[in-house]
Amino acid sequence: MTNNSSKIISINRFERKWIVGNNIDTTTFFIAINRSNFMFTESYSERNINTIYFDDSNCSSISENLDGVSLKKKYRLRWYGNPKVISKPQLEIKSKNGLASKKKTIPIEIPRDIKLDYDGLEKISYIFLKKLKTNKILFPILSTHYLRHYFVSANKHIRATFDKCLKSFQIYGFQNLSFKKDFNNSIFEIKY
Repeated sequence: MTNNSSKIISINRFERKWIVGNNIDTTTFFIAINRSNFMFTESYSERNINTIYFDDSNCSSISENLDGVSLKKKYRLRWYGNPKVISKPQLEIKSKNGLASKKKTIPIEIPRDIKLDYDGLEKISYIFLKKLKTNKILFPILSTHYLRHYFVSANKHIRATFDKCLKSFQIYGFQNLSFKKDFNNSIFEIKY
C-alpha cells in the first residue's frame, strides 16, 4: 500500500480556462505571461498528471459538463508521474457553481502493483467507493494524462497552469481500455 498523509484538504477558488493551439511556441507563450500584468513565473517543476474520472451509469457528470450546467460535481482519482504506476493517489471531489469551484482532496491507499486493466480498475473502483463513503454507484469512465507547467503571479495571489500533450482513454464499464484520443490543443488555466 502507498503511504499517504491522512490530511483532507478543501480549497475554494475561481477558475478560468482557455484552449491554446498546439502549434503555439511554448517558450514564447511563457515569456508573454511573464511579461503580462500578472508577471507569472514558474512556481513548480513540470510533471505528468494522471486522472481517472468516475461517473454513474447515465454519465451524469459528463452530461452536466457538456450541457453547460453551472452547478455540478465530479469525482476523480489523481496521481502524478508514471501513468502506468499509481503512486500516492488522491481522491478528489470537485464541485463547481459557474466559475466558482471547491475541491476536496482525500488521500487514498491503492496497492502499487495494480494495473490499469479490467481487474485493476475493478479493484480501484471498490477502494475508491469505500473511501468516498457514498451510496452512489460510480464507475471509472475515462482516464486523462498530460504534462502540466505551474506558474504564480508576482503578488502570489493568482496561480496558472499550462497543460500540454493531452491524452484520454475511454474506460467506461471497464471496456475499450485501448481506445485513446490525443488532443491537438493545450489548456491554459488561471486559478484565483
